[in-house]
Amino acid sequence: MNEDRKERLWVTSFFAAFVATIIFSVGITKYQYDDHSYYMKIDSQPIISNVEVPVGISIQGYTYQGTAKDAQGKIRSFKLSTDEHDIGPFKAGQIIKINVNRKYGIVDYQRVTTKETPVKAR
Repeated sequence: MNEDRKERLWVTSFFAAFVATIIFSVGITKYQYDDHSYYMKIDSQPIISNVEVPVGISIQGYTYQGTAKDAQGKIRSFKLSTDEHDIGPFKAGQIIKINVNRKYGIVDYQRVTTKETPVKAR
């Protein structure tokens, strides 16, 4: 095998591995984080409890229960837990966007404004 052919084979192999890595990464991300968004308005006080984190320290945790709507107005009940080091505690009237995955449940949540909330989800 001559040198030019070896170099071409090496470049082609490297490029194929690079493309395969990107496709695999996109596939795994889509599988884990392919979500459906719901919007929940905080309208009740949270249940406050102590939560133990892996390093053996106890911190204050907040659990919110309520109903949320998706962009089409479909209603679903949720139990959302957060802690004082996360983006909680939430105040009454705040709207929380909850991203849900079929396999993993709640994968993300964030505060949103009324302008960011779809009309049917309000």
